[in-house]
Amino acid sequence: MEYFDLYDKEGKQLNKTMQRGTSNSPGEYHRVVHIWIINSKNEYLIQQRNKASDRYPYQWAPTAGAVKTGETPIQAAVRETKEEIGLSLRVNELRLLESIYVDNPQANFIIDLFIVKKDIDLKSLVLEKNEVKDIKLATKKVIMKMLKNKQFWDFDDLDPKMDYFRKLEKRYI
Repeated sequence: MEYFDLYDKEGKQLNKTMQRGTSNSPGEYHRVVHIWIINSKNEYLIQQRNKASDRYPYQWAPTAGAVKTGETPIQAAVRETKEEIGLSLRVNELRLLESIYVDNPQANFIIDLFIVKKDIDLKSLVLEKNEVKDIKLATKKVIMKMLKNKQFWDFDDLDPKMDYFRKLEKRYI
């Protein structure tokens, strides 16, 4: 069973944990990481989720996952990228764009939004088939079309005020 450290609204660790699948209390947040890999052609590496239990089963999204107890967000980003798509990243390749606080009835969390500038040969990647069904490169325009057609995970469904994709682009481009 997985456990996650809990943090307050300012990102300070609370010396408390929560178990995956449980809810946390108001004012308590666990961390998740989103890793956006963009190549020199301004294409993002996205993956199709392969779990019926996901909030949005079989939809496309960036590489992402929860920060486990004792991990830092950057350690989790490196681990999740290796586990899910077989890509080894170095810590210095990841740039934290923003930490986004989400108050959600199921569980409050902090999204640590990372960007990596890197050209990747998709054929060199090894997918963790329980987590990832497929991968591809897509431009922002393609991702926005997928979002409109409900093929891409709409993070703003979690909190419309988040304006997730605008934050991603504003901070990077």
